[in-house]
Formats: sequence, C-alpha cells, structure tokens
Amino acid sequence: MRQRPILIAVVYFIAVIVLAHFFVPPIYDWTQNTVSDLASQGHTYKGIMQTGFIGFGLLLTWGVILYFNKYRRAYFLFFVAVYGLSILMSGIFCAAPIDPSYPNSVRESQLHSMFATVAGIAMSLGIFWQFAVSSNNRERWTRFAFFLLVIGISGLFGLAENHIMALDEGIVQRNLYLVGLAWLVYEERILNSGRETSK
Repeated sequence: MRQRPILIAVVYFIAVIVLAHFFVPPIYDWTQNTVSDLASQGHTYKGIMQTGFIGFGLLLTWGVILYFNKYRRAYFLFFVAVYGLSILMSGIFCAAPIDPSYPNSVRESQLHSMFATVAGIAMSLGIFWQFAVSSNNRERWTRFAFFLLVIGISGLFGLAENHIMALDEGIVQRNLYLVGLAWLVYEERILNSGRETSK
C-alpha cells in the first residue's frame, strides 16, 4: 500500500476545520467569517484551529520531504513546502479578532495575513509550474483548470474582503481552500502513479 502523507494532511485539516465549527462564538457566521477567524485573537477556542493550521503545515512538509527523497526532479514540491510552512506560520500568528470589543494586536494580524498571502502565492506558482511541465494534455488541462480556479476565486475573495463586491467572504474562502486541497491530492495521486512530470 502506497503512503499518502499529503492526503493524510488534507483529511486532518478538513477534520479540524469541521471540529472548530462546533466551538465558534455566537457572532461567528461561517458564510461571512473565514477559516482564519476560527483561530482569531480573543476567541476562547482558537487553539483548535491553530492546531489545525500548524499540524497541517507540519504534515504537508513531512509529505514533501518523503516525496522529494523519492522524486528528486519533482521541483513543484518546493512550492508545496513553502505553502505548508506558510500555513503553519499563519497558525502561530492569529487573525484580527471578530469581536470588536477585544483588543487587536495589529502586528500579529498583519503577520497572519502576510503568511496567508505567501501561502496563496506559493500554491499558485506550484500549480502553474506543474501546468508548464505537464507530460500530456489531460494533465495540462486539468492543471490549467486548477490554476484558473485558484486565481479566479482568489480575486473574488480579494473583492469580498475589500467590500468591492457583495460576496459571502466565508463561502468564497472555503471554496478556495477546497480547490487548493483538491490540487494537492491530485498531484499526490500522479506522484504515486510513478508519472513524475516536473523538470
């Protein structure tokens, strides 16, 4: 049986996100609030989602090391490692509180946003890299679809976050996570099939 460390990381992350929703404050609305808000400053049970971010980052990085030891030319794994470590760091530094009565550490929330942004950029670059070096048309078009979805949903999230478009920020961000996690599982499946496509 093949190892599936990336799948393990993804399942773990999704499980913690679901669990964290059982411990949200009354003002939390999953359609409007983000996954980061589950670990926001001042939230009594923020440690649950922080464990999710940090554990996911560690598990994903472990998976990258395992695969890179076997597939030395799978260079896209570098971007996956940066993504995983950035998610880990975004779990150490919490987002701004959703309760306006709680004092906000601006520095901490800025660091959280910075690492979340780096994670998004790293994933986008990883998907594009794989698209560029795809060995067949099916993989190329699948990766192109993932790339368009990530870029498109990221743009929508930015518009929602800056109140330029009336969109449900929480739903948009969860869709962005869903596409990104699906891409990770897709790439792991290709690695385990023995088709190394990076150059």
